[in-house]
Amino acid sequence: AAILDDPMECSRGERLSITLAKNRINRAPERAGKARVEVDIFELLRDSEYETAETMCQILPKGVVGVLGPSSSPASSSIISNICGEKEVPHFKVAPEEFLKLQLQRFTTLNLHPSNTDISVAVAGILKFFNCTTACLICAKAECLLNLEKLLRQFLISKDTLSVRMLDDSRDPTPLLKEIRDDKTATIIVHANASMSHTILQKAAELGMASAYYTYIFTNLEFSLQRLDSLLDDRVNILGFSIFNQSHAFFQEFVQSLNQSWQENCDHAPFTGPALSSALLFDAVYAVVTAVQELNRSQEIGVKPLSCGSAQIWQHGTSLMNYLRMVELEGLTGHIEFNSKGQRSNYALKILQHTRSGFRQIGHWHVSEGLSMDNRIFSSNISDSLFNTTLIVTTILENPYLMLKWNHQELEGNDRYEGFCVDMLKELAEILRFNYKIHLVGDGVYGVPEANGTWTGMVGELIARVSESA
Repeated sequence: AAILDDPMECSRGERLSITLAKNRINRAPERAGKARVEVDIFELLRDSEYETAETMCQILPKGVVGVLGPSSSPASSSIISNICGEKEVPHFKVAPEEFLKLQLQRFTTLNLHPSNTDISVAVAGILKFFNCTTACLICAKAECLLNLEKLLRQFLISKDTLSVRMLDDSRDPTPLLKEIRDDKTATIIVHANASMSHTILQKAAELGMASAYYTYIFTNLEFSLQRLDSLLDDRVNILGFSIFNQSHAFFQEFVQSLNQSWQENCDHAPFTGPALSSALLFDAVYAVVTAVQELNRSQEIGVKPLSCGSAQIWQHGTSLMNYLRMVELEGLTGHIEFNSKGQRSNYALKILQHTRSGFRQIGHWHVSEGLSMDNRIFSSNISDSLFNTTLIVTTILENPYLMLKWNHQELEGNDRYEGFCVDMLKELAEILRFNYKIHLVGDGVYGVPEANGTWTGMVGELIARVSESA
């Protein structure tokens, strides 16, 4: 049985993904003459707790070997786990953990979604790779601090600086981003759903915070499916994670099927890619079938009608859970394997970086092997990144380095200036193929420190990252 909390129109494709998995398994040549896989699908409102319990009491009398989902209802998922635990029926979670440490984790519960602990360690590894000792964490929910506890502990141990900012009830990140900009924090970690993550980046771009100075790390595993706006500076370092296995034999057909369904039901919005929950549900069907096949080699099992009103359990449940913990297969979301706690293990998170043509993989983080980055990307000549970019050159008038031409009032832009520095800029721009704008400092001085710690002049504008348009 699968319990879905996904609306039909413009859906995440969860119902379709389950059907695709079921049909692919039943049509496999090696399945000829064997029992067919059937999945009963039940749809609920999100976090409708009473309805969830009622639905489980409808499912149990049918006799099932496992329950899948839902993908975005933590309260409903908790109820399902408890009922499955009492009846010893496996329950597959496909949603992110709400908290780092789940209370009373049932033996019958398995979670295909990467744990918050793993994501925290992966983020910490990236920060270490970039030698980042100061960062800001933006949280969409208060639970964020529990979810990323491992990351916070890492900062406490290393004595590096991590500031935390929480979105308020208005859900407008603008005031919060302004504070980060004023604090001169260049590395920003965003822990929010894909939609809010995209909104945060849009607002950051409006505030001039999408430039080469900033690095953004998004913890949401679906952020890489977002189509980022063209207004972003190509040099801003935007990083995200993914567990999609694009080399899987069925992956392209899977994406095409979801795309076609989306076009038929939601043609007013573009299809950005498969939802993670749909791929996890696809893999969950395969994991259950694989474990049942292995268990059947040693004992013939069958489903048993159960009731919410009796203390009866499914006698094969414990055996099947043991076999599920031994499952190893390659799915749409990479390597599928579980540890003794029912959490995903021995898998890798792909580390993606935004480019003009979308996201590209620049490394990966493995549960046991840690972080591995593509050194070819980061060892490339820095001058390559200057191609076709426009630099603001902050300076002051100083003979013979930079002077106004005698007829400067008749000229515009860089043509108004001459001198040694102007000649050098022209040569460098031709060699490295970049553009530039000469910007005179407002107060006309190099800069001296003030009593409050700020600087005047050229140095002050560099620290404040003031551009000509500011």
